[in-house]
Amino acid sequence: MTPSTRLLDPLGPALAAALAAATLAAAAFAAAAATQSYSYRVELAETAKKPQVRAGNVNWECRGKYCIASARGGNVSVRGCRELAGQVGRVVSYRSEIKRLEGDQLDECNAVLADKGSPPKSAPGKATGLAATATRPGSPPRVTTEELTFTGVHDWSPAR
Repeated sequence: MTPSTRLLDPLGPALAAALAAATLAAAAFAAAAATQSYSYRVELAETAKKPQVRAGNVNWECRGKYCIASARGGNVSVRGCRELAGQVGRVVSYRSEIKRLEGDQLDECNAVLADKGSPPKSAPGKATGLAATATRPGSPPRVTTEELTFTGVHDWSPAR
């Protein structure tokens, strides 16, 4: 063993122990961050349509133009924002203590409201309120009402 190798040998176990401790500390910090509760705040363009809703796996309390919630993680998503907007109205600001949605993300969030206001893709039938459409040539017809969509294998007509 050379003199320089002998000097480095004692650092091997100490360095390994320090790296293990740092790894454990980082894992504990990440686990604590995932379970920590964060505050969420949403500002709406108009008064909320409902005072309490569940959207994005979070229970929201709405008063006037504001909705608040508390949940783990602190992350915000367009999907969660879209679910909330569909129930309470147009979202102007959607954020947690650590993250917020910006510009295009908010536009995508509020797109659900434009989808709700648009007419159905196929016009309802005259007497029954049903619409029968073929999805593609050779495929079974699809009958759609406000409540359900039925895709059958037989030639079914709402007029029968």
